[in-house]
Amino acid sequence: MTSDISYFEERGEKLKGQIAEVENKNRRLSALRLVFFVMIIISIAVAIFNPALKIFALCAAVVFIGIFAYLCNIHGKSKTRYDHLTTLDRINSQYIARINGDFDALADRSEERKPDDHDYAFDLDIFGTRSLFTLYNITETYMGRREFARELLGYNEHDNIPQRQKACAELISKKEFLQEFEAIAALNKMPVMPKHLTEFYEGAKPFDKNLKILYKVLPALWLIPLVMLILGNKFFSAAIIGIAIINLIVWFLISSRFAERFNSAAQLSKQASGYAALYEVCEKEGFSDPLIKELIKGGAPEGHKASEGLKSLSSVCSLCALRSQPMFAFLINAVFPFDLLCADKLMTWSVDHSSELKTDLSRMTDLEVLMCCSVVGIVSRESTFPEITEGAVFEGKDITHPLLDPKKAVSNSISLTAGTALITGSNMSGKTTLIRTVGIMCILGYTGAPVPASYVKAGKMRVMSSMRIMDSIEEQMSTFRAELVRIAKIVDAGKEERPLLFLIDEIFRGTNSADRTEGALKVIENLSKPHIMGLMTTHDYALCDKVTETVKTVVYYHFSEKYNDDGITFDYKLHNGVSHESNAKFLMRLVGIY
Repeated sequence: MTSDISYFEERGEKLKGQIAEVENKNRRLSALRLVFFVMIIISIAVAIFNPALKIFALCAAVVFIGIFAYLCNIHGKSKTRYDHLTTLDRINSQYIARINGDFDALADRSEERKPDDHDYAFDLDIFGTRSLFTLYNITETYMGRREFARELLGYNEHDNIPQRQKACAELISKKEFLQEFEAIAALNKMPVMPKHLTEFYEGAKPFDKNLKILYKVLPALWLIPLVMLILGNKFFSAAIIGIAIINLIVWFLISSRFAERFNSAAQLSKQASGYAALYEVCEKEGFSDPLIKELIKGGAPEGHKASEGLKSLSSVCSLCALRSQPMFAFLINAVFPFDLLCADKLMTWSVDHSSELKTDLSRMTDLEVLMCCSVVGIVSRESTFPEITEGAVFEGKDITHPLLDPKKAVSNSISLTAGTALITGSNMSGKTTLIRTVGIMCILGYTGAPVPASYVKAGKMRVMSSMRIMDSIEEQMSTFRAELVRIAKIVDAGKEERPLLFLIDEIFRGTNSADRTEGALKVIENLSKPHIMGLMTTHDYALCDKVTETVKTVVYYHFSEKYNDDGITFDYKLHNGVSHESNAKFLMRLVGIY
């Protein structure tokens, strides 16, 4: 699979043309609305000040009011279409930015999701301004956003990776659908936790049977004044007032029980209609993949659609929201126990469909995560679905770090099975980037996403890293001690017999050379087990010599560079064997230190 920027560029031109057309239409409609509004004022003025033309002027005013209302309706729909098109254009532009590696054009910032002391999140740029989350996240719902973050953190272990890969493959082929889905979610403003929906299905209780009887019996009281009217009874008016008072007493005494539900009805309706719109666009798309078809079914029973149930909930909540107007609530409840009717419908829906609603939210969240996974295959220069297997193994061909400038990124190939790859080379030659790339290939692969490579085979391993080591004043921890703690965690994880991939950059850089060599050798020996593989970068060539003598499961790779009058040239290509080159003095001369 390869990225196709021309598709998005052509789509962008088409969207901009449509936006221009709608803008012109809106300007014309605004002008026409103003004209007919003025005509209405003139007609009314003529009717008031010219009695001879009163009937004609009033008839004209009625016609103009009808035309004005019609124009308002059309203008409202046109504005909605304008908002939809501009949202699509923004989304399309972000896809172009992803392909070009333009992170400044991606508005998402995910610093707040950086977990403390995670196995690899900080080292592998999972979150942040220039991160995997920023690059691939297209979620617009709170739950989808949260779950995609968890996915990248490795919290969700999947036993159906091949099925997820097939689902992603179909989503990759539906670029227009992905943008349409994202636009609908964005326009429904769904980036906050749908707590009203979650509380709704968590607090499902049946409506009181006695109250149901009460609100069905109370309307029968109106037969009393009707009979009195027919019989000409003089207490007819008193009967009407009495029944209204009874209804209001019931309203005041009982409705407070449901106040919390009623207060959330407006937000509940909005959230339900938003999810209904998302399910509806999915249902209309006509997917063939079994996993996607299962997800877009939501929690609906056989023969029904998830969007139908959510729409019915939205309708019930909209009915309840009518009572939020105090005067309306007073008048309607004086005539009829409207609040009890609303409470009955709301709670009956909750009891009958609460399990469906929970499944609806969960499955839509899962689908959004798969959409994010599919973005890898859309925006990567080259991508493939990895072969995920068992054991400590990794083989990658043309693997590319996705956060590098795609015009400058250099791909590499590497193969390793149950052992340590010791990578040497000069500063800035590409060592750290390579081990990050291997980690990212695994992280993406475990989600069911494609990876930026031509071929990858990876075992299902726990990924742990020790790269960006920072001291801590609060914890009175030096950089070296922080690294020791980090590597100790990796060694402890290796004792669990679970397949492990470790990524260690410049091990023990914070201590003297003799201690560094002995300490690093001990770490390699502890991690030389059949269920462990890892990549370690180092400048310590004495370590390479000692490892060769004592550990037989270590392989060696290196990066190299060329020197000329203009400076250093790196090819960023991985080579077999150990490098003994160093460019530290050369770099110091370049900056005037040496």
